[in-house]
Amino acid sequence: MDVDLNKLYNQPLAVDTDINFDRNIYQNKEIVELKNMHVKGLIKIDSIEQVNIDLKLTGEMILKDSVTLEDVSKDININITEQYDINEGDFQEYWKKEQNILDIMKILWENIVLEVPISYTKTKNVSLSGDGWQFTDEEKNEECDPRLAKLTQIFDQGKE
Repeated sequence: MDVDLNKLYNQPLAVDTDINFDRNIYQNKEIVELKNMHVKGLIKIDSIEQVNIDLKLTGEMILKDSVTLEDVSKDININITEQYDINEGDFQEYWKKEQNILDIMKILWENIVLEVPISYTKTKNVSLSGDGWQFTDEEKNEECDPRLAKLTQIFDQGKE
């Protein structure tokens, strides 16, 4: 979504629109799909040539469940408050200088990526075993290799 900066000098731009991200952007990420994405807020330039972005991004992110690998939905509700100085270097990656246009999709995408959890699951009470394997608690394993029994006694003496 491109914003003409020349128009922002006259008046702030109120944003209230549905947006779609190209599937190629997130196909190799943890995100399976982005649905019902909506952005609302205000973009303006103040008197000292700083672009002020105050947006709220809502929608739904479909992720793979970390345990079952099934698709699960996670709601997105992000408040984006950014301030960029037009003359600073960090603004250059969002700005098409020759056209004086700001691409806010890059800013929105960066904030979505920050919301992706490392692992996400909605499953509870899942059987953590399979054919020939199971998760065990190390403390439950009371048996000790006889070759290490003497070492265990030494460690036990150190605890006292």
